[in-house]
Amino acid sequence: MGRTRRQQVRRVVVIAAAVALLGAGAGCGGSGGDGSASPGGSQPGVGGQAALPPCPLDALASATQPVEVVVWHFLQAKTGEALTQIADRYNASQSKVHVRLEAQGTGNDELWKKYQSAISSRDLPGIAILDDTVTQQLIDSDTVLPAQSCIEADRYDMSDFLPTGKAYYTVQGVLYPASLNLSGALLYYNENHFRRAGLDPADAPKTLADVERVAQKIKDAGVVDKPVVLQLSPALIEMFLTGDHQAIVDNDNGRGPDTTKAAAFDTATTVGLFRWVRTMMDKGLLDALPQTSGQIGHYLAMASQKASMTIETSTAATSVEAFLKGDLKADGLPGGVPTTVDTSTLAIGAAPVPGISAPGRLAMGGGAWYITKTTAPAVQAAAWDFTKYMNSVESQVTWNLVGSYLPYRMSAAKDATLLDRWTNTLSGRWLAIAYDELLTGVDPAFPGPLIGPYDQVRAAMRNGVDDLVFKGATPEAAVTRASDESTKAIQEYADGHF
Repeated sequence: MGRTRRQQVRRVVVIAAAVALLGAGAGCGGSGGDGSASPGGSQPGVGGQAALPPCPLDALASATQPVEVVVWHFLQAKTGEALTQIADRYNASQSKVHVRLEAQGTGNDELWKKYQSAISSRDLPGIAILDDTVTQQLIDSDTVLPAQSCIEADRYDMSDFLPTGKAYYTVQGVLYPASLNLSGALLYYNENHFRRAGLDPADAPKTLADVERVAQKIKDAGVVDKPVVLQLSPALIEMFLTGDHQAIVDNDNGRGPDTTKAAAFDTATTVGLFRWVRTMMDKGLLDALPQTSGQIGHYLAMASQKASMTIETSTAATSVEAFLKGDLKADGLPGGVPTTVDTSTLAIGAAPVPGISAPGRLAMGGGAWYITKTTAPAVQAAAWDFTKYMNSVESQVTWNLVGSYLPYRMSAAKDATLLDRWTNTLSGRWLAIAYDELLTGVDPAFPGPLIGPYDQVRAAMRNGVDDLVFKGATPEAAVTRASDESTKAIQEYADGHF
């Protein structure tokens, strides 16, 4: 765990806003098929694989002028900088394709609404970079050219790509995204607070029970009033449950052909998780924040040292380090209430995310690059060419070292420059922890849920959490409400399709 000793006074709003933006892409799943598929899974083709549309590779070779590929994204701060670097390098490396990046808001919700509104006119970009919650709806919209089509047409070798990443986005034998933005989650904690409480900062909590024990010691030592601050988002709930092999919905966690209910959510494991939240609050150990747009309270609390521990996306790593060094600029970031923090006493460490029963167990998260099939064949072929460049070792190293996304291509994790950074820098050591989580903490056979009406299911989870945290509901009642409302949303989606 690295230590920081900075003398400057920084604007804490910069780091809070930047990390909140970065975290927007760290959601957690969807399933489906071509236009005739049911919401629960793809329409099987020969051998059980969904029928594939053709990938028009030859269209690029026969193009008589440069082909423009528009990329819609919502990436900001260091992740946006990394995307720009990669696109600029690609454009300079050849003359057949020109990539034009278009930011569509500052979060997945804004981009997804723009995408949905453009479906009827088929006026879609060549590539859309969206988070993992819309996978099912994208497949059911019949607007996506599956990467599997191009993989097979191009005889593209996928053996070097992270199995858990491929598994999460493969539906009925078909891999849909052409590239991935992989992220994990980390426990960020104040090392000096641990020391003041007589705790070893190298021995971070490994389970939620450990978090409770450590928080109690920090509180009893008078270090802070509420040692843990968490944004209790549905994604966080899903992460804990998936890491403990708890399904969110039925039908093989949404990956079979007929998802009908969220009854798998209403279990003793989920009730136990909600009870842990209630106990932490009742003991005064947890400041539980609602998931609201632009929520940065947990970052503010950590930066101002009013809290000792939080859990958030690993994608924040390079921006956190840039903030601590004074290198992160506020230009282009959303506003907030400016406040100051003296970083000279701020020593931040990171560790594998604590789990229900073991550390580093989580769901696959992040986002994905989808090639649309509503554009001209030459644009589809050009989009595939750019995503292959994105998947190169060089680009994956930039994607990690600048943007904090974890390598999708496994050989990139062996790159000498990357390994040096993972060994000798603060953010690098954090990213190495997060990558190890993806290698060992995500089960390819159980990478996370795949749900059609993901927005509505998460809204139902949010209602249950809000009942628990803000309305005094029992854990049992809160879980039942979330499960019942999720089941209703799933059944309505099944009736109405996309």
